[in-house]
Amino acid sequence: MATWRNWAGSVVAHPNVVATPSSVEELQEIVASTAPGRRIRMAGSGHSFTPIAASNDVLLLPSDCGNGIGIDGVRRIARVPAGMVLHEVNQRLHAAGFALANMGDITAQTMAGSISTSTHGTGLAFTGLAGQVAGFGLVTADGGHLECSPGSNADVFELGRVGLGSLGILTYVDMHIVDAFRLRAVEEPRRLRDVLDGFDSIVEGNDHFEFYWVPHTKWALTKTNTRTQDHPRPRSAASKWWNKTFMENYAFGAVCATGRLIPALIPRLATALPSSGRQEFVEDSHAVFATRRLVKFHEMEYSIPRDRVVEALNRIVEMVERSGLRISFPVEVRVTGADDVPLSTSYGRESAYIAVHMYKGMAYEDYFRRVEEILLPMAGRPHWGKIHFQSASTLRAQYPRFDDFRTLRNRLDPEGRFLNEYVQRVLGL
Repeated sequence: MATWRNWAGSVVAHPNVVATPSSVEELQEIVASTAPGRRIRMAGSGHSFTPIAASNDVLLLPSDCGNGIGIDGVRRIARVPAGMVLHEVNQRLHAAGFALANMGDITAQTMAGSISTSTHGTGLAFTGLAGQVAGFGLVTADGGHLECSPGSNADVFELGRVGLGSLGILTYVDMHIVDAFRLRAVEEPRRLRDVLDGFDSIVEGNDHFEFYWVPHTKWALTKTNTRTQDHPRPRSAASKWWNKTFMENYAFGAVCATGRLIPALIPRLATALPSSGRQEFVEDSHAVFATRRLVKFHEMEYSIPRDRVVEALNRIVEMVERSGLRISFPVEVRVTGADDVPLSTSYGRESAYIAVHMYKGMAYEDYFRRVEEILLPMAGRPHWGKIHFQSASTLRAQYPRFDDFRTLRNRLDPEGRFLNEYVQRVLGL
């Protein structure tokens, strides 16, 4: 029996069948020939912290099915194989003079996995990746293939851009693209109080802004990215290695490992994080958006209405200070604009995202539950691919078209072959 683990090592599955289809036709054959009653899941690249991709029955591993990216420069749409990882998508688009308008900070995800879980970046004028989808292909439970767009199978397109892998297997994703651009990045520590007091003006006055509160300190590590066509002023290879590989991964990993061994040292160790100083550079957008992650962790992230974020952060800071918890990972805060994707965590509202992390090997549930108790009553929507403790009974109220999605899902897959226990829990199936 095979063994599959996600990136964090927190989810383990023992599928009876593992397959890597190399073409859409082969994928259709696998689905059509799978016996009734058996469950099929596509694993993506395993960067979800929930068991959303896990299967102990039939597990499919991602493949780009032998196709490259097809770019329509006039319509500004790129057809991307669903199993292609975002790093390669970025490279191919850049070589052709294009880019995705906005991205998250990890590029190891597959295209399908990133949209299916409502992955997002930051920037009030921009949506997450699902909001940039122009169409997709879907292998359905009977082995058929649907071409979905606003003009074809429009109901599946409208509801299925974030589908949790429960409607079928994505084969390609058509993405809206823009001309390649650069970002002027400014990364610097700032006082948390200054960031929170000026939060609205900061996010409204900058293209892309995010910050990381360092628990047990009064500091925030900020990242401000401005879209520009200025000439590149890249970091040197040595500077990039020192800051992004050594300091943010090796040195930070050593701090976390020390804190795991001696938790009482964590507040003192935390004071080292804001001492990195200020960096400013101009580089291609995909090189700035993405962050290399070598230190493994567990993560929970909630979307809340943008106007609740300062209140929420203040309450989290207060909770950490009085609880006696020792937190070695920064708390990440981002914002996005509203979108029209029914199961997107930014559906119908400008949203702020608060993400909490815990170093691998350290107990996280108490901390995550305390944060969830703060964020859930603020119309909180948990990230589908990150740890949370909710089910359909609480999630339904947060998504006005929740039952529309369930109706479509039951129509496309009446036998439930694309379900697993996690999907059944969150959709109430």
